[in-house]
Amino acid sequence: MTYTEIVKFHGHECPGLAIGYRMASAALEELRSTRAEDEEIVAIVENDACGVDALQCVTGCTFGKGNLLFRDYGKQVYTLYSRSTGSGVRVVFHGESGLDN
Repeated sequence: MTYTEIVKFHGHECPGLAIGYRMASAALEELRSTRAEDEEIVAIVENDACGVDALQCVTGCTFGKGNLLFRDYGKQVYTLYSRSTGSGVRVVFHGESGLDN
């Protein structure tokens, strides 16, 4: 799914959506996985902000399938677990770009 399609799904473009897109993409890359067709990946999100829409689109995890879990800790954190490989990753946004200006 392209970022443009994710913006359309979410309804508008915003920093939170972009952050969620980057975080979810990084998590899948670290897991060496692709978007789940069914329930191969489980995601735990620690906030209910815009980025979760991006995570759903990128990972294929949804509340309806039961592989998207919400824990209200108020943190910009996503934990993804691959049922097929048994590996997991926790991605944390610290609010810094890491770029030297």
